[in-house]
Amino acid sequence: MAAAAAGLGLLTAGAATALPAAGDAGPLGCTNADLRGTFGFTAQGVTLPGSPVPPPLQGAFASSGLSTFDGRGHFTLTATNSFNGFVQGPGVVTGTYEVNGDCTYTSQSDSGVTFRAAIVSGGDELLILQTTPGVVVSGVARRQGRRRDRSPDLESPPRRCDASAIRGTYGFLANGVAGPLHGVGTVAFDRGGGFTLTATRSVNGTLDPEPLTLIGTYAFTEGCAFRMSFDVGFNFTATIVGEGREIVFIQTDPGTTLIVRATRQST
Repeated sequence: MAAAAAGLGLLTAGAATALPAAGDAGPLGCTNADLRGTFGFTAQGVTLPGSPVPPPLQGAFASSGLSTFDGRGHFTLTATNSFNGFVQGPGVVTGTYEVNGDCTYTSQSDSGVTFRAAIVSGGDELLILQTTPGVVVSGVARRQGRRRDRSPDLESPPRRCDASAIRGTYGFLANGVAGPLHGVGTVAFDRGGGFTLTATRSVNGTLDPEPLTLIGTYAFTEGCAFRMSFDVGFNFTATIVGEGREIVFIQTDPGTTLIVRATRQST
């Protein structure tokens, strides 16, 4: 069970770093060396009968975390996963990848789970499909830091991984496979470790009569990640991407498969 959970947590990872400029129709010529650095990701879908996931864990799936690529065909991923509402992690997964000349890539975890991806946004983003039978899961990975001069050898991490990195207000979309639950709103972080969130949700087709305002606290852990604890009892793990322009979240309460993607409202 643990091996299957860790393997599926690999879902989203990485992006090539040497893509041609827009409008260049020539050969792309990407190699493993073009896939290097650290990326934050979210993934969602379902696991079905016939998948490697044990029956009690089959159903709605969500995952979020960090993936790091060494430019030589090996990766390490840390992910928190929700299998049918059973939350596991964070756990560490390792494996191998192979970048194709057209700047797609395939990867395989040490547990045998496989993926195929399309590289977009000049190498800062990757659209990923899990190719394991019995699994319908896809995700998006975004570079955590920035690349100086568009070179994979000159990637720098986010300048800060503290309260100053998430200053200001973010707009967000929430998407829960189980429930189902969708939502939209804003979340503002202060430098003292607190936040205020306002959201309008649709839960099983029932809309909140008015926006909800919730408060809570956050604390950084490692790898530009932090935990959010709402005063009403909700808990999330969050990862900074794009040098703080975006944050991705996964709810870590039992019985949930909720992913949140937030973008800073202004620079």
